[in-house]
Amino acid sequence: MHTFERKVLRFIREHSLLAPRDVVLVAFSGGPDSTALAEALHRLRSLLDVELVLFHLNHKLRGEESERDEAFCVQWAQERNLPIVVERRDVASFHASSRLSLEEAARTIRYEAFRECAARCGASSIALGHTLDDQAETVLMNILRGTGLSGLCGMKPKDGPYIRPLLGVWRSEVLEFLKGEGIPFVEDSSNFDPTFLRNRIRLEVLPLLRELNPRVLEALVRLSLNAQEVMHSREEPEIPIVRQNGVTGIALDELILLPPEERPQAIRKFLREVRGTLWDITRGQVMDILRLVERRKGEVTLPGKVRVWVHGGYLWASSSPLPLVNMPSWNFPLDLPGAHAFPDLGLTLEARFEPLPQDRGLSWQVALDFERCLFPFALRNFREGDRMMVEGKEWKLKELFDERGIPWEWRRAIPILCDAEKILWIPGVALDERVRVQENSKRILHVAIRRYKG
Repeated sequence: MHTFERKVLRFIREHSLLAPRDVVLVAFSGGPDSTALAEALHRLRSLLDVELVLFHLNHKLRGEESERDEAFCVQWAQERNLPIVVERRDVASFHASSRLSLEEAARTIRYEAFRECAARCGASSIALGHTLDDQAETVLMNILRGTGLSGLCGMKPKDGPYIRPLLGVWRSEVLEFLKGEGIPFVEDSSNFDPTFLRNRIRLEVLPLLRELNPRVLEALVRLSLNAQEVMHSREEPEIPIVRQNGVTGIALDELILLPPEERPQAIRKFLREVRGTLWDITRGQVMDILRLVERRKGEVTLPGKVRVWVHGGYLWASSSPLPLVNMPSWNFPLDLPGAHAFPDLGLTLEARFEPLPQDRGLSWQVALDFERCLFPFALRNFREGDRMMVEGKEWKLKELFDERGIPWEWRRAIPILCDAEKILWIPGVALDERVRVQENSKRILHVAIRRYKG
């Protein structure tokens, strides 16, 4: 067994990254790190008693080079008789619409694709090719952002479904393994683009730091290990979290009862529940949220358009994809089936008799029994006295909003689809059961409300 394989195997066992009969989805870009990871796991799979599936995501950002990488990965997998899944995602469009940086947009798309593919393949683990060099760069990037203790920990060997079997080897060992074994790989030219922060760290900052400390990478990795030990010895404050209709909240009184030094940690835990990651959350943003808690009012917006606000004794957060336009009263007639755009609301509405394509988290969709609807249709906002049939009961809309935990600030902002006599659908809240599709429904109207893109 090659020394590299032996080190990877020891790291996997030390950190219990895999168990017999696991199905492992291997993130495979064709670059040196992921190629070494795929090769090592391929050689170790019988010993580990695991099944491998390679996954290549074509980000469609580098033209012919992206096509070259995809073809390389497919051929590489075929030569080893390994199954491979290839997907293409339009990262540039998502970057333009999400207002995220290109790095973060690509990362968001990539991890979403990993999770979706793992679910389809029945994979229990997703193997990533991060090395100790990546760990040192991550810690340094976090320091530059002004991270807290959790950021100093860097990446974990195992984090939910994600495992990092190469987090015990250096990039130089990866390259030595590939060269020594004659294993081909491709180079991503964007790794040399200084507009990306990680590249500037690797290409410009670290060489300068090496002049001060030739072993700065080891020092940064040691810092992450020390921080992990401290974090393991600390207990996170336990605060009950409530979830209602896509909105997550914690009671203000629970936060205020915590010692002041524990409140930032509680806010970070809350944000991790809402966003899934804290990598781009700064201490300043955490302190802004704590000021909302102290004042018991106000709102802030975090990266990724996540809103955090105070209402009714709770701190709430949501990443609702639809804009909520607060107007005193509005009503727009609809000709359905058909498509309508409402630039002032930031919405479009489309209705067809055939199923609509599923959008990735940017729309609300519903199916209605068309023959139980009465013309004309309209899109409007909440009015006092509104009612609808939900769960066998006619609800006052005000009471339904209360029961579903909809903040009062939102109530006149939510679009409501109506026909001539009743409310049909409130996106994300309720569907009137009188128009719910049944087995004997003859004409089904599929409706989608999406963000208006101009």
